[in-house]
Amino acid sequence: MATRNTASIARASAGAAVALAIAALAGCSSAPVPEGAELRWDAASGSYEMEPEIASGEVPLRVWVEYPEYGEALVEAFTAQHPDVRVEITTVAKVDAVAKMKLDGEAGTGADVYLTNFTDLPDAIDAGVAAPLGEYREAVTDRVGDTFAGVVSRDGELYGVPVSTESIALFYNKTLLRQLTGSDRPAATWEEIRELAAEYNDPAANRWTIRWLSGELYYAYPVLTSLGWHLTGDPTDPGLADPSLSVGLEYYRQLRDLWQVNSADATWDSIEMEFVEGATPYVVTGPWSIADFTEAGESHGFEFGVTTLPAAAGGDDAATLAGLGVGVVSGYSEHPAAARVFAAFLASDEAAAALYDSTGAIPALTAQNAADIPGLADDELAKGILAQAERSDLIANVDDELWTVGNTLVSSVWDGVLSPEDAREQAVTGYADLTGLGE
Repeated sequence: MATRNTASIARASAGAAVALAIAALAGCSSAPVPEGAELRWDAASGSYEMEPEIASGEVPLRVWVEYPEYGEALVEAFTAQHPDVRVEITTVAKVDAVAKMKLDGEAGTGADVYLTNFTDLPDAIDAGVAAPLGEYREAVTDRVGDTFAGVVSRDGELYGVPVSTESIALFYNKTLLRQLTGSDRPAATWEEIRELAAEYNDPAANRWTIRWLSGELYYAYPVLTSLGWHLTGDPTDPGLADPSLSVGLEYYRQLRDLWQVNSADATWDSIEMEFVEGATPYVVTGPWSIADFTEAGESHGFEFGVTTLPAAAGGDDAATLAGLGVGVVSGYSEHPAAARVFAAFLASDEAAAALYDSTGAIPALTAQNAADIPGLADDELAKGILAQAERSDLIANVDDELWTVGNTLVSSVWDGVLSPEDAREQAVTGYADLTGLGE
């Protein structure tokens, strides 16, 4: 399968079920060493010896997770193996975790282990709120695969445990497609969607064949990549000057015929509500929609599926900007051994099952290891997300300035405000101005 390696800017083959591209983590870390800390490795058990106060339950191990139901399931699974250990769960959004750890870690009130996004890991390492996993590197790598392990590594050390992965994909109403086409086979190209739209679209009735957040780079990216443009992963030159971007934007502009709604009006509500009513054959969204769509299907009597995003006819497979949730040991933890034991546990079958059962999220495991998780191997919806994730770009260096410029770039073309070439040139100048690279 194809993967995107943003360190070398090349396509390569990989054997993991969720083989994504590697964004290199560069720089040096400054994680503090807790006073008196000593890590003892038990080769027989393949584990660090937890601090006595943690092992006995005298002091709790503090863990931050995004969803309380996942935290509860995780504690149950961990304490089944370590019954005397107390785990204190606090709900903290992944997007806020590193910033919060910078304050709470130094104050002594932070977590021993926390979950964050892989895009925030380089900052966490530099700030000293992420510590290496030490002897667990090989075991964790065996669980998640070399690609994911590479994403969370620096200078030969593993600084995070890949926990979950996600990607947008093409969701399709099987029941409606059978009614309209006689088959529930989803479209593989935008040209196939256009053929259906010629018969099904009705602007006066606000009826559309496909809906998505058309004014956001995140959702336009699959179309642009199918025409050959990819972000480079280099914040000093993200690829906005690449002529292939203009080619992709011109194709994207022509998709306006399929979804004749201004970008400001292409809201999540306008997308989800029509799909849950069973009136839209296709939407582009992610695994966070599965629960709502499943409930809607049961209420309105339709089946839906998930598959890879359509490509341009004759173009490359559509790539997405994938996400990766990672577990991190705090560099400020006063219980570094126990913290590493817990972090390594996040890659286990038991922890993966806790994640999948409690939230429906997809564990970041190799294909072989994912097949051992009850229910996951038979989950056709998860398989669709995984199939798209295999075609994704995993790029850490997408800063706020790039999102701002990228969204303006895409929306201005979609709304017909600028031509693709003018929008690209404006994006180059705007990004240089916002980042100071143009000075």
